[in-house]
Amino acid sequence: MMTKTVINWPRITLSRRGLLGLASGATAFSFWQRKAHTFSAAELYSDRVAAERIADRDAARPPILVDAQTHVWWRAGGIRQMSERGEHFLKSLAGSRAGVVGHPVPIADMGRVMFLEDVFLGSETDIAFLNSFGMRAAFDGVDLFPPREAAFIRSMAPSRIRVLGTVDPPDGASAIESLIYQCETIKIDGLKLYPPGPDTRGWVLDDEKNTYPLFEVLRRHGVKNVCVHKGLPGLFLEEYCHTGDLARAAAAFPDLNFIAFHSAFPWEAELAGQAKAAKVKNIYAELGSLARMMRTDPARYSVLIGNLLDGFGADHILWGTDTPVIGPPDWQIEAFKTFTIPEELAAQHRYPQLTPEAKNQIFGENAARIFEIDIAAARQAIEGDLLYKLRDDRNPLPAGATPL
Repeated sequence: MMTKTVINWPRITLSRRGLLGLASGATAFSFWQRKAHTFSAAELYSDRVAAERIADRDAARPPILVDAQTHVWWRAGGIRQMSERGEHFLKSLAGSRAGVVGHPVPIADMGRVMFLEDVFLGSETDIAFLNSFGMRAAFDGVDLFPPREAAFIRSMAPSRIRVLGTVDPPDGASAIESLIYQCETIKIDGLKLYPPGPDTRGWVLDDEKNTYPLFEVLRRHGVKNVCVHKGLPGLFLEEYCHTGDLARAAAAFPDLNFIAFHSAFPWEAELAGQAKAAKVKNIYAELGSLARMMRTDPARYSVLIGNLLDGFGADHILWGTDTPVIGPPDWQIEAFKTFTIPEELAAQHRYPQLTPEAKNQIFGENAARIFEIDIAAARQAIEGDLLYKLRDDRNPLPAGATPL
């Protein structure tokens, strides 16, 4: 268990302009205020220059911003029946978003309209991976969010959306058949797996009988990325949320990439240690759902990022938000742009620093590399599409600015 280190930090004073910028220009800091955090706490973990640039709306965009974890939580036609665990799962998702946005959120609203508005109209996200979700044993025998629906939404904005397919490994032969269909017909970009929870059938990644055949299917079809929920047990069974099986599977399939979603938090140090010790460097960490700590516990977020930078390096960490579960992604992006590991903490634990270059890697360059996205070609397609134009229409130039 990690012990909490108490450091007597000196108080850092921001200018009045900086304080106003944090309060109004960077949405993430307004969330901190709602939670009764003082600016003296926030300042310790904030890059003042970056915060003021956001406040003035002159912050540079990353070369590409890729969100590895986004969701739609309502399928066409709704659900006919669900188990008690399934109902609890959906209510928890809606309750999580409601706690961030400050008003009730019906599950039926967490659909494709919310997805498009949150991700592409309300933030500067360039490309989003839409994660399919199975657990059919908990939801009337049909995937909660089937890959075919993700593919349909991709057809609305093909330059902006990638699809992660899904199967439930305990389904055996039918899971293999489904995955072949997803690779050949739906053209998935990667596979997303979930530990037992709403569907309580146990399985592990390093199962040579049930899981390894799925990876062989991916190999044959040139799909290189396996994403799996790790950590954040909550509604999932804790014993399956640890990372030993991931490390063993990664060693058995060195030509595939294994991405631990949620960075296996709160066991990210365990994951980082495995990545550091691995003979092959095909284990990655993803940050979805963890941004809330930047406002609720920035000291712990510093330890999280420090552990990941030390264990993985900045080139093996992927940006993700888990939209819509913890609200729209815009405040998460702005918060991460300004976040910094205090120098004293970094020196004490020998953490690498979270530099602007490292942030660009995390925000999108790493995902572009392992998912084989040509950044220049992607930017050209993105900046020519309707969603990009609509987003800019919703974000006019600051008062007094002169367009070029």
